[in-house]
Amino acid sequence: MFQSKPILSQDIWRSDRDIVASTSRRDVALHYERARSIFRHSGLSQQDIENLTPKFWDFQFDCNGVIAARDMTAFIIVAIQLLNFDICGGFMLTEADHGLDARNLETTATLLPDGSYDLHTPHVGASKAMPLTTPYCGMPRIAIVFARLLVDGKSHGVKPFLVCLSDACGMRPGVTSRILPTRPGTKPLDHSLTAFNHVDLPFSALLGSSSEPENDRLDFLRQIWRVSAGTLSLSIMGISAIKVGTRIAAVYIERRTITTPNKPIPKEIMSFNTQQRPIIEGWVQGKVLHAFARWTIGICRNLSDATRHALATISKATVMKASQILRPLTERFYVRAPGRETEAPTSAQQIVTLGATRGQVNARYEITTRNDQGV
Repeated sequence: MFQSKPILSQDIWRSDRDIVASTSRRDVALHYERARSIFRHSGLSQQDIENLTPKFWDFQFDCNGVIAARDMTAFIIVAIQLLNFDICGGFMLTEADHGLDARNLETTATLLPDGSYDLHTPHVGASKAMPLTTPYCGMPRIAIVFARLLVDGKSHGVKPFLVCLSDACGMRPGVTSRILPTRPGTKPLDHSLTAFNHVDLPFSALLGSSSEPENDRLDFLRQIWRVSAGTLSLSIMGISAIKVGTRIAAVYIERRTITTPNKPIPKEIMSFNTQQRPIIEGWVQGKVLHAFARWTIGICRNLSDATRHALATISKATVMKASQILRPLTERFYVRAPGRETEAPTSAQQIVTLGATRGQVNARYEITTRNDQGV
């Protein structure tokens, strides 16, 4: 069983080291250090990762709970990395102009007469969107890059290539990474737009056959089959957010009381139906979705690539819709600081941040509910 306590007790996980600001090398490096600490304690083998064993999925459920709640950015890094994390890996499929229609991507890999490949981004819209590609990780970085294979001017379909992106000192020749702005309310991570300017790749860079597929669609689904595992992993993250958020909201609501002029004895606001409803709904959603995720993982092993992708998508869509219960939960919080009041938290991450402080923010702010003065 994966244990989070030894990891969270390390110095790099102290809450006072968290920065919510513009992306910088130092701030981003912290999350990579945390991701590495998770790897060193995971106990996963190459077989577990390659074959998606029960131990792999147990790690996803356990790590997606406390660890992801503590630092979602570190968990995002963990979700796509290699076994020992001596090298930082990436999965580069979608482009700025091609997200859901990634099968129509425009990055090309042209077979040259000597058997090598020329990897090229024809225009800005064909830049790979979002994957982490800067040298900020402090280690060599590689990625599986999907590109359209061109042989004698003819397309042989979308193929995966293993590409070296950067080392600890900088980007490799021909590779350009433009870091994207940090999204408001999130911790800094080096999401980027990445382009290739006639990058030379050896013949061994192609992962698979160079032959033209009989069915482009089925071949594409086979090439990206691992995406379904990532989709299920993200779904588990949403389930954990529902469970953790509901638990924290319930604990705080149980602490809150109100009084009236006629009844000076404090009354718990948990006794009101308006407080009970979202708590019960969140608790039920967490239980049902956890069981649904376990069922989905079990049945996906024996399905075709297309069916596996469909079921993973259904699972993710179901969890995303159910996670809307976090909205009414966030409405039951606001932070009262000396001399000021702030708005209610707007995300599950902020609920968890409040909960991690056990009722205090920076040891001064008191967590209260808007119903302290009445319902």
